[in-house]
Amino acid sequence: MTFEKKQWHVVLDPGHGGTESGFTADGAEEKTINLAVCLRLQQLLETYGVDVLLTRTGDTDVPAMKRAELASAMEADLFVSWHCDYLEDAEVSGVSLWVSETADEHCMIEFEMIGDALVDVTQQIMLGVFQDSDKVLSMVNVPALMIRGAFMSSPRELELCKNPDFLQAQAQGAARGILKVLQKLSPIR
Repeated sequence: MTFEKKQWHVVLDPGHGGTESGFTADGAEEKTINLAVCLRLQQLLETYGVDVLLTRTGDTDVPAMKRAELASAMEADLFVSWHCDYLEDAEVSGVSLWVSETADEHCMIEFEMIGDALVDVTQQIMLGVFQDSDKVLSMVNVPALMIRGAFMSSPRELELCKNPDFLQAQAQGAARGILKVLQKLSPIR
């Protein structure tokens, strides 16, 4: 007997929330930007028939363990956490992708497609795919990555993050890349 996959399942994790603001700069809060992109990304993925679950839909605290449990309960094909980045060097800008330190090279190469699709739409710089000991990524037992979509320490990217058109472009690029990765990870028959 063969299993016929009828639909993809993706968990989107807008980083931070509630009392955890993440980075703040010039009146902008990372938690708000993360949620804005993920809500747009959810809409786009759902138009392609992807079943999407957000770890939060408002300004709420969601513990790391709960985020990971949601991915397991949904039997997700992919877990995507969205964040911004911040460095003391205001000249650094771009998109980076992060995976757990146990992720293999094949996974990193597959996920690079998401970053490439994202920067193709936003015209940002793709900085690469890196390994990290992130708490949430290490607890998730499905393919998982963190997208750091912009540097709030870059005056140019901070202004872009305040623009709904830019947030929509980030969601469009990410959706294109996620759909490509889903087809490779778990093709629907």
